[in-house]
Amino acid sequence: DPRMRFFIGDVRDLERLNYALEGVDICIHAAALKHVPIAEYNPLECIKTNIMGASNVINACLKNEISQVIALSTDKAANPINLYGATKLCSDKLFVSANNFKGSSQTQF
Repeated sequence: DPRMRFFIGDVRDLERLNYALEGVDICIHAAALKHVPIAEYNPLECIKTNIMGASNVINACLKNEISQVIALSTDKAANPINLYGATKLCSDKLFVSANNFKGSSQTQF
């Protein structure tokens, strides 16, 4: 489908996100460091990817005036018992709160 574009990148790279989101209408955020044992062994990388990456997606979507943003979550974010779940809970809260601080932007999170 020519209406869809796919980029290889890293949600921790805000410049790449801004480039990838130019001219985009809808963003589906599915990036995460999702393997619990790997997240526990690499906590800083998990935080950078799942929390800071989510923040980068939000900021890039606002900058590029994306009309709709869909962020995928997990059942592990409800009452988290590990770092992965905790970072996904933080990510979820960032996306929900983005609707409150988006200002005059028409972006819907």
